[in-house]
Amino acid sequence: MKKQILILVFLILTNFAYSQDVSIKSLVEKTNELNLDMWDLTTFAEKNIKNKEQLAKFYYYWIGSNIKYDRELLNKKETISNKEFWKTQKENIVYNSRKGVCAGYAKLYSWFLEWADIETIVISGHIRNQKNHYVKLDADDNFRHAWNAIKINGKWILVDTTWGTSNNSEISDFYFDIKPKFAIITHFPEDKKWQLLEKPLSLNEFNQSKFINSIWFFKGFSNIPKLKTDKEYFYFEYKINTDNWKVDLLYSSDNLKFKTVDDVTKIDQDGNTYLKFPKNQMPEHIFFKVNIYNSINAYDDVINFKI
Repeated sequence: MKKQILILVFLILTNFAYSQDVSIKSLVEKTNELNLDMWDLTTFAEKNIKNKEQLAKFYYYWIGSNIKYDRELLNKKETISNKEFWKTQKENIVYNSRKGVCAGYAKLYSWFLEWADIETIVISGHIRNQKNHYVKLDADDNFRHAWNAIKINGKWILVDTTWGTSNNSEISDFYFDIKPKFAIITHFPEDKKWQLLEKPLSLNEFNQSKFINSIWFFKGFSNIPKLKTDKEYFYFEYKINTDNWKVDLLYSSDNLKFKTVDDVTKIDQDGNTYLKFPKNQMPEHIFFKVNIYNSINAYDDVINFKI
């Protein structure tokens, strides 16, 4: 009975949070019918929303629905001065033009939250993605990024309005209040305190950790997978909440030419799945890559790591 009550409470709270988000998104859609400047928008938001966290979500969803990533500016960044570039990322310019790059997204979000008396900062750092699994601070200027930390109910949380820009609610919701253990998979801040981890990672530890595309989590894989070992076998361990998706494991000695791992045995045990395969087929230095697929879709290079 106690367990049933706890489940009921969880469902009520989940449905309440969902209904709140739907209400906030409907307010964002309402602003599309109005011709609001920045200050009008803040007045509209604060008139309709009293809760600080819901206000932060409103501005997050508003930016995701209204600001487009300025790829044209990014492509000509090398041909214009820093002064000219940063001028385009001023809050009012981004708001009025409805376009910006990550710095403009983060600065505009910060402006809205400061107006709402919500403590916030813009975080500078680097990101990694499918094209760049390992960050080199001096060489990876194209992978510099900006995102936010905001303080809600006395606690700092991480928000990436740029990566949250999507019509897919799974994706957009993931980047508001990103769990620090997931954020550090792709985001490496200049100031390690903004990892919000009890034990922050060094750059070397970051590069040694697994690159995981967030699509892994969107599709029902609920944890960061592990590679376990004994004397004879490797075991790639993961957890998934649905049977729809299959996992392909590939390996390489140079991170360029990948082969499918042979002689794999799939084991389902205690809610986890293990892909078991012999060690003796592996080279001394190994890069692993994970692809996922089902009957409709396939995603390549979802995970990349080395041992």
